[in-house]
Amino acid sequence: MISIVLLTVSGPARPVFAEGDPVLLTLEITAQDGAASDVVTLTGTDLRALPTISFTTRTNWTSGAKTFTGVALQTLLDRFDVTGGEIELIAINEYSVILPVDDPTNDGAMLAYLMDGNPMTPRDKGPIWMVYNYDADRKYRTETVFSRSIWQLDRIIISR
Repeated sequence: MISIVLLTVSGPARPVFAEGDPVLLTLEITAQDGAASDVVTLTGTDLRALPTISFTTRTNWTSGAKTFTGVALQTLLDRFDVTGGEIELIAINEYSVILPVDDPTNDGAMLAYLMDGNPMTPRDKGPIWMVYNYDADRKYRTETVFSRSIWQLDRIIISR
């Protein structure tokens, strides 16, 4: 079992699990009263320590079916006890999308860090790409879901 301690940070964010490997994802979790934020950084080691899922699907942005491996968005929300509010996902190039925590399509969202078994670099949509199993259900093939399929994801702001 993994224990995670959230830190209220006034200086630079500190890694939650591992020292040494690069930070892939930064989470900023705003308290319900908006007074303070917890900042958590996750490295590749940290992400691999969380429960992992994989699926193979075709996307609008790749050729042929690809196998994605990562962490279910819901697993991450559960890990940090997020039950309501909004999630803002922000890419390296500052592209961002906002979705409600209780959106029914969140059940199929994955924060993928591997594509076909390989880590993704910014050149191939990494370090993190929020993908859905588009082939599994029609509800994942809508313009709204496609717009949330953000690649080069490196930050998430959660407002409760």
